[in-house]
Amino acid sequence: MEADRRRRRNAIIALVVLAPLLILAAWALSFAGSAGMLPWQPEPTRIPITPFADLMGEAVTPAP
Repeated sequence: MEADRRRRRNAIIALVVLAPLLILAAWALSFAGSAGMLPWQPEPTRIPITPFADLMGEAVTPAP
C-alpha cells in the first residue's frame, strides 16, 4: 500500500515539474525558430540585389 502511494506521489511530482519545463522548451524553440537561430536551419542564400535594376529609363511613373 505504501509503495502505491509513493509511486503515485512521484508521478504527480514528475508531472508538476516536467509539464512547465516542456511548455518552456516549446516556447523557446518557437521563439528561436521565428528568429532563425536554430542550429539545423540553413543560412539564407545571399543574392546580390541591385537597387532599381528592373527600371527602364523614364518609362516609370514617379511616386507621389
